[in-house]
Amino acid sequence: MQSRTVDAKTRRRHRAFVESRQFAGELARIPLKWRGRVVSQALELMSIWHWNKIFEPVAVQFVREFAEQYVPAGVDLSQDDADICATAEKAAENVKKVLWKAISDTHARDLIEQECSDYGIDMPEVDDDDLRAIIARVVDPRWWRRQLRKVVGRAFEGGNIRLGYVHYHGEPYASNDAVLSRLAQNRRNAAALEATIVRNEAGQEFSIAELAEKTTANKTIRRGELMLRINGFEVIAKECNDQGLFLTWSCPSRFHATLHTGKPNPKYDGSDPRTANKYLGKMTALARSALARRGIGLYGFRIAEPHHDGCPHWHMLVFVRALPDYTTPHVKDVASRAIRVMKRYAWRVDRGEPGAFKRRLDVKRIDWAKGSAAGYIAKYVAKNIDGVADHKTKEGYLITTDMAGDRELTPSARVEAWAARWGIRQFQQWGGAPVSVWRELRRVPADMLKQAPPAMAAAWDAVQKVEGEKRACWASYLRAQGGALVKRDDLMVTLAKETKTVTGRYEECERVMPYGVQCRQMVGVVFKSVRHTWTPVQGHDARATAGSRFPWTRVNNCTQPAGPDFVADVSFDPKTSPAPVMFKPDQAAQIEHAWLALGACP
Repeated sequence: MQSRTVDAKTRRRHRAFVESRQFAGELARIPLKWRGRVVSQALELMSIWHWNKIFEPVAVQFVREFAEQYVPAGVDLSQDDADICATAEKAAENVKKVLWKAISDTHARDLIEQECSDYGIDMPEVDDDDLRAIIARVVDPRWWRRQLRKVVGRAFEGGNIRLGYVHYHGEPYASNDAVLSRLAQNRRNAAALEATIVRNEAGQEFSIAELAEKTTANKTIRRGELMLRINGFEVIAKECNDQGLFLTWSCPSRFHATLHTGKPNPKYDGSDPRTANKYLGKMTALARSALARRGIGLYGFRIAEPHHDGCPHWHMLVFVRALPDYTTPHVKDVASRAIRVMKRYAWRVDRGEPGAFKRRLDVKRIDWAKGSAAGYIAKYVAKNIDGVADHKTKEGYLITTDMAGDRELTPSARVEAWAARWGIRQFQQWGGAPVSVWRELRRVPADMLKQAPPAMAAAWDAVQKVEGEKRACWASYLRAQGGALVKRDDLMVTLAKETKTVTGRYEECERVMPYGVQCRQMVGVVFKSVRHTWTPVQGHDARATAGSRFPWTRVNNCTQPAGPDFVADVSFDPKTSPAPVMFKPDQAAQIEHAWLALGACP
């Protein structure tokens, strides 16, 4: 490779080219925020290739490749949320118009797929590939709004990471754009929840915001439930003499866009945080399968957390135990055996890079003499919800609250925006009895337990909480279910489910829904839970309407003559909608007005 050093005359030529009208056309798709850094990187490439006198096509190719990766076709990344809503309305109307040209189901699918690709999104995926359900979505501006927000948000955040905006010395965890967007979304959601009043079958009225405050949507309740379950696992581990491990599983260097110094990572391959999180999920799944094959039981919790540049890493508090089918009984230290297996998978990819053996998997053994195992993970739970003001990383950096205009950007808000932007699940339980049964048991009234078997009574009592008198106990719930390593087929208490036909926004569908619990010790008996049916109070429903309806049809009505029995199907509602309007052949004026009202040709 030739030297990057160029003389002043050559630098002026490079600068003149990037300021030319020709190059400005290449930059048209690039958001204004990015253009300075994109031009800087283009100039750097031009200085490398100046000796071969091909610097102009190199710069153009770089900008085009960058735009292809980070600027989806048909999407303007500079638009704000109001512009996205307007684009969604426009896209839905475009679909309505083009579907009048469809002459068959296959043609309609092709038209829908083309319209979606023009905006850089995928066709909706529905059960049984029902065309009517697909059309119901693509003519709804709300569906487009959700998809466009996701595409625009992830593309813009990916570009911010690629160009080095997201790091310790800049905007840690997530860009300011992502955090401000998330805060605005939370404000919109809060206003909608406050404005929407619902009533149950008993006549009680609440705002949805009041109901949400009593669920895990409340951050305080969410943090409390997580710590309750973690403490319960710790109690079981002490009782069974299980060995505890605190693990930190990191990604290879190629997933990191920026070094700790703030400089670009030369090994970065362009992967976004979502791809990196899938890598961690795949490697840990392989490790857990390998442990199961060797007869090593594992249970605990894992927490996904971002590095300074947005690349995720996982913290795991796990407990291990030798099962009856343990394959290496001569190895008494089960934790060492488990660590060896997990390191094998942590080092499986790019094992030759410097620092892989040291940083890829960090292991700390839980010493019960030094304190609680839950203490190892408590700060990570608080950091990722709302309980810590400043975040101190293991590298010694301190991430503090920042300001963007008049908005306060706390570290926990950055983490929450990062997880929401990339669709990353922050907390996950490994092993143990399902929390869905735990929550359903809380809905079972006490009078249902008069003749309950011992396991059912113990599980129900474990989940009950009496303010100031009794706390719920996850460890007791696990004991009643069969232990921390109980298999799903061996659970003592399971959900009782039934199939219901549910009328959704777009179609009717069959859904399996719980209505109580059942116990293995009393087969055929269901302990029904109390569930309320909530309906919006008229005049208080703040949800947006779908706009004009589109008549679903499989033929081009503009090219098909109206026969004597012509029927204008102007409905696009579920099966409960009113019957379509019927016109007689001599009512030509009414037919024409109906078509014009739908924006179609008569």
